[in-house]
Amino acid sequence: MSFGAPAPTAGCDPALWLREALYAIGARILRHRGAHRYIFRLGKNQRERDRVTLGYPDLKPYPKGADSCD
Repeated sequence: MSFGAPAPTAGCDPALWLREALYAIGARILRHRGAHRYIFRLGKNQRERDRVTLGYPDLKPYPKGADSCD
């Protein structure tokens, strides 16, 4: 309410109050698809999990040597 939103009155609908308070302070509604996504291979053992494809390209191994200066 420090941004200028009206205080809720006794017996008011909280959802309606929130909508009006956000409008009063000029807030914008932004939709996003979530911050994180997780993928897990399922299987009883490592061999079964290795056979599951995830839909992403295989990653190249992390370079373990220094870059060459050509």
